Amino acid sequence: MDDTESLLARLRFRHLQMLDALERTGSLRAASGTLNVTQPALSKALKELEEVLGFALFQRTRRGLRRTAQGAVLVHGARLLIEELKHVRVEAHAAGPSGSVGAVLRLGAPQFVAISLVPGVIKLLAAQAPRVMVTLREGSVLHLFDVLLAGEVDALLTIYTPESLAAAAGKAVRYEKIADEDYAVIAHPSHPLTREATVPWERLAQEPWILNFRPSFNRQLLEQCFLRAGTLPPVPVVESDSPVTNVRLAAEGLGLTVVTGRTMREAERAGGIRRVRATPPMTPTALGMVYLPSAEAHPRIASLRAALLSLGAGGAAA
Repeated sequence: MDDTESLLARLRFRHLQMLDALERTGSLRAASGTLNVTQPALSKALKELEEVLGFALFQRTRRGLRRTAQGAVLVHGARLLIEELKHVRVEAHAAGPSGSVGAVLRLGAPQFVAISLVPGVIKLLAAQAPRVMVTLREGSVLHLFDVLLAGEVDALLTIYTPESLAAAAGKAVRYEKIADEDYAVIAHPSHPLTREATVPWERLAQEPWILNFRPSFNRQLLEQCFLRAGTLPPVPVVESDSPVTNVRLAAEGLGLTVVTGRTMREAERAGGIRRVRATPPMTPTALGMVYLPSAEAHPRIASLRAALLSLGAGGAAA
């Protein structure tokens, strides 16, 4: 029996629950209350697990327990396994006696992707036999990365930048690029700047702005454009966490805003806004699928990848 088989033979689900409780509470006493076991029994279980693994998971201090570097890895893995077990139960219920649902894909996406790209993806997944059911989480890009790392979603469809790649370097995530995502400044059609061939950032800094809250990606990208032009970013007249709301506010003539090219083109077709040709243009970001490396060959990820390939990278960026 190799080391892995030996670990599987001796590891119990209660060990995973114990690691999660010890990390959350920071003490054997508090964790024993959470798990409804005696403190001596919990201490014995922790010691047994550390003996099986061959290293300490927590350091005992006067202020309680402090996880070791190896313990941090185990705690994170335990939480991922707990989340996956919960999700497998959801999938089993969704399958039902008929087996019409083959998998439940937990997908995260920022709002503009959820509105534009995700419907086509879901349509393709729902057409499979058995179909893939999708649960969708929307939020800011930075929040969605945290949700992914916690194992609460299987994958993200999102934008990312070299800065986000660097920030996630130690967090073990995998990126698959779909297309480049461009950005645009927009305003009400009657705004005089929409009729200019080019508008420098120094001029744009003098306008009222509607912006996403920091630290959203598009806010960061916009502020970098102003700083590179040698001018301070403007103080917005409105801040929100919704690019859709920002488009509506811009269409009411309340100020300029920045959106992805995808959102701009849809808003232009609907009427109410026009592009302001900022010079130099904003740097495009990557649009792609992001997931944990351990899920690379998972059927849920394979189904999502196939749907994106069916849509085509060019179509995804349109």
